[in-house]
Amino acid sequence: MKIALVHDDLKQWGGAERVLEGICEIYPDAPIYTSVYDESNLELKKRFGRKKIITSFFQKIPGWKSLYKILLPFYPIAFEQFDFTNYDLVISHTTRFAKSIITKPSTKHICYCHTPPRFLWHFSGYGNYGLGEILMTKLRLYDQVSAKRVDFFLAGSENARKRIKRVYGVDSKVVYPFIDMERFKNMETWDGGYFVIAGRQSKYKRFDLAFAACKNLNVSLKVIDGKFSDEMVVKILAGCKALIISGEEDFGLSSLEAQALGKPVIAFKAGGALETVTSKTGLFFEEQTVDSLVQAINKLQDTKIDSQDCRQNAAKFSKETFKKSFQHALTDMV
Repeated sequence: MKIALVHDDLKQWGGAERVLEGICEIYPDAPIYTSVYDESNLELKKRFGRKKIITSFFQKIPGWKSLYKILLPFYPIAFEQFDFTNYDLVISHTTRFAKSIITKPSTKHICYCHTPPRFLWHFSGYGNYGLGEILMTKLRLYDQVSAKRVDFFLAGSENARKRIKRVYGVDSKVVYPFIDMERFKNMETWDGGYFVIAGRQSKYKRFDLAFAACKNLNVSLKVIDGKFSDEMVVKILAGCKALIISGEEDFGLSSLEAQALGKPVIAFKAGGALETVTSKTGLFFEEQTVDSLVQAINKLQDTKIDSQDCRQNAAKFSKETFKKSFQHALTDMV
């Protein structure tokens, strides 16, 4: 079969791009169609530089990197312009608009969706947009229309499966993302006395709660963002007391990365954390408040978490398991 992959954008290296890399290993000859590609990003170039990457007309807009938010409503149009006539199967990988592609009836379109767009559907704390809500309403309608172009949905978590059903009214099969266990193999760990939060600086992640809670307790907090190398991420996690997840995650690869190093997780009791953190590998706090998080951090001091339990839980989400599950799911659909 002739296969193409579609990804929202290649602007920075993060969890979604790591999963895309895993899909590329399954389909090494499949080109990547994406809205924009930042070739100056060394990590992206290292991972995808040998792939054939086809970008949209956005790539030709001067200063597109600084115009991302302004152009956001027009991203669906960019994906509609791609031509997939010569492909038997197109796999879109998305949290936003990559599923907006148009394919002919003879071409199967399978969408691997980690969540419907958060900013459209008010997931994880996104609120009202005032006058902009009129535009968001139109985009929500478009999002539901474009979802009908998908032949089959794969969900990145049980949390995503429920959202897909609620927003698009369709069923999907869960295929969990992965962490590359080789990154954490034989890594020495220690207690550096600090806590960690990780991920892109997005509103829904509620980093503000972690900052305030750690300040109240006078404990050190380190932030891991997309600018860190893989080696630096592992090193920082290896020395932490625990990873804090203060927002409602779609799934949360960072919680598994911490556990792969034997580190516990303190997470808000909602969303994807319920699928990656167990009573043996971490603690939950019930409310998204500073006081609730402070109580959980204090409770960790008196809770025995076995590092081996953490590692064993993380190992369930290996790259090998992902590849087998992904290929098996597609075999059932195509």
